[in-house]
Amino acid sequence: MNRFSLPRRSCTAHSLGAPGRAPLPHLLRQRQCGFTLVELSVSMAIAAILAVASLVVLRQQLDQTQVASSSYFLQQTVVALQNFFSNDNGAAPINNSTLASGAAVARQYVGGGTGASTQINNPWGGQMFVGPLIAGSNTNWVLQVSGLPMRLCPDIVQSVESTLNTAGLRHALAGSPTTGAAVATSALGAVALDANRVLTTSLTNVYVIKTDPYAPLDPAAMSTLCETDQPYFNLFLTGNNHAL
Repeated sequence: MNRFSLPRRSCTAHSLGAPGRAPLPHLLRQRQCGFTLVELSVSMAIAAILAVASLVVLRQQLDQTQVASSSYFLQQTVVALQNFFSNDNGAAPINNSTLASGAAVARQYVGGGTGASTQINNPWGGQMFVGPLIAGSNTNWVLQVSGLPMRLCPDIVQSVESTLNTAGLRHALAGSPTTGAAVATSALGAVALDANRVLTTSLTNVYVIKTDPYAPLDPAAMSTLCETDQPYFNLFLTGNNHAL
């Protein structure tokens, strides 16, 4: 046998019958060759386990990439909004048309429409809307980010919080679960500031998870938000231009 060739599985033939006699006519000669059914079943089971494990690892890597990219994108958007409205000193109206024309986000993410109907596309799908946090005031704003996947809710909220804190961006946070039909719907009136400049809401499905720039995340509110059965959620990011 060539030393580079693989050994072959032996095939043996057995004659069924008494020694020295011809095989019984009603029994056929049996050949034992190839893999048994048990061997094939075990091989297929191992292959299936490896395939599932690979898909799980790939899904985890894709999720981590999406969380990191969305957090970074939101940080950059908040930085641009803070700078734009602070330099403007409250002269420009706070709406998503301003967000588009003020280059607060990259132009490839700016959708169609004008004025209040302008839509800002984000990298993960859905829309973003910006508006005044206090009615009639152009110095405080809220950014609604919709279309975030609910399965990544805890990771995205905590990553955004960490990213904004690292960048020194003062902010408050709230969130609400939503369906796919409401991803492109503005809900800027869902949060507001009270007389003590603390973020509040009067809606039962909106959870304030950080009441003011110096408050920690509310674990109970974040847990309630992220454990709903909706496929998506809105994240409300607030800014205070004169407190930077």
